[in-house]
Amino acid sequence: MEKQALSGIKVIDLSEMISGPYCTKLLADLGAEVIKIEQPGLGDPSRLEGPFPGNKPDLDSSGLFGYLNHNKKGITLDYKTSKGLDVVKRLIKEADILVENFEPGVMAELGIGYDVLKELNPRLILTSITYFGQSGKYRDYKATELVAQSMSGWISSIGEYGKPPLRAGGPIRLLDYITGTFAAMATMTAVIGRRKSNKGEHIDVSSVEVGLLQRAYPTVQDSFPNATHKTPKRFVMTPSVEKCKDGYIGITLLTGQHWQDFCGMTEMYDWMEDPRFILLPNRLKHKKVFQERFDEWLMRHTQEEIIALAKEWRVPAIPVPTFEDMLSFPQYEERGLFVKVDHPKMGAIVQPGAPFRMSETPWKINSPAPLLGEHTEDVLDGRLGMKSSVLQEMRQEGVI
Repeated sequence: MEKQALSGIKVIDLSEMISGPYCTKLLADLGAEVIKIEQPGLGDPSRLEGPFPGNKPDLDSSGLFGYLNHNKKGITLDYKTSKGLDVVKRLIKEADILVENFEPGVMAELGIGYDVLKELNPRLILTSITYFGQSGKYRDYKATELVAQSMSGWISSIGEYGKPPLRAGGPIRLLDYITGTFAAMATMTAVIGRRKSNKGEHIDVSSVEVGLLQRAYPTVQDSFPNATHKTPKRFVMTPSVEKCKDGYIGITLLTGQHWQDFCGMTEMYDWMEDPRFILLPNRLKHKKVFQERFDEWLMRHTQEEIIALAKEWRVPAIPVPTFEDMLSFPQYEERGLFVKVDHPKMGAIVQPGAPFRMSETPWKINSPAPLLGEHTEDVLDGRLGMKSSVLQEMRQEGVI
C-alpha cells in the first residue's frame, strides 16, 4: 500500500455522530490506522440516518455513516463491561490518539478518564470534543449543534435585518464538521509536539468556541474602544443570492472597486459615485431603491450572461448549482473532487474527496466504511492475540 502522510499513526475512535467521526475520518484519509469502536447491535447513531438505498433503513447502509467512516476498521465492544473495558485499555496502550465526544465526565465514569489513560500510555493524545468544553458554568448543559450555533452567535447574525434569524447550513450541522476539522488540526499539532516532549496531552475542543472563532472579525470590531458605531449584526444584501432570468446567482460587493465594476457591469453608471451606494452601510439604508433596480436588471439576464459579464468586469459572481449540478460541474470534474466508493451493501456511491492535493503523500480512500462489527475478530485476535474460544464467550455474553 502506498505510504501516506499519517501512515503508522494509530487512532482509537470512541466518538459518535459527526464531530468526532469527522475528525478521525480526516486522519484516516491521510493514512492513519483508525479503529472505530461501537456498541454491539446498535452501533454509531449515525447508522440510523440516511440517505439509505431505496429509502430502506439499514444499519450497514447509511449514507451519513458511510461518508464519515471510510478507511476505518470497525469493531463492536461493550466497554461498559469489565471485559470490554479491559480490551479497550489494551488497545489504548498501543495507540497514539484517542478521540471521544461524550459529555464531560463520561470517560471518567467509564474508568478511562485522562488520569487513568496517561498511566496506561504516557504518550497518548486524548482529544475530547464537547459543545461547551470540559470546564465552565455551561459544561454540563445538554446541547446540540443548533444550540452551539446559537451560543456562538451564528444564528443572531444570519438572516435579513428586521426578520427572524436563521440557522447556518440548515439541517446539515455545519458547525459539527468545522469542529471536527479543528479537532483534527489540534490533534496533529499535539502529535508533532510530542516528538519533542515524548509526552501525550489532553485536548479540550468546544464546538461553541469553534463557532465563536468564525465570528472573530465582528467580535474584534465591536470591542474597539470609543467606537462611534457598531457593526451591522445581520444583512444579506450583496453578499447575497439573487434570482435571475433562469436561476440564481451568488454575488459579493465588498470593496469600492467592486462597486465601480458592478455599476459598469449593470450599466448603472449614474450610481458609480452616488454616496447612497458606494459603502455597504449606506447601501443597506437605501436597500429598497437599490434592490428594485437590480432586480429589474437581473430578470433581463440569464445565469450564463451574468457570469460572462462578471468575469469581464471582475465582479465576484457565480451560479448557484444544486447538488446534482455539482456532480458534473466542470471545475470539480477537472480536479477530481468527487470520488466513487464501492460499498458491499450500498454499491457504488459518490462522495466528496479532499479540498487539497498532496504530491508525495496523497489523500485517498482505501476501504469503505465498515459493516457493524466487521473487523472485531481481526483486531481482537490479530492485534491482541485473543483466542477464538474467548471471543465466542464474549459474543455470547453480548460484550462483542
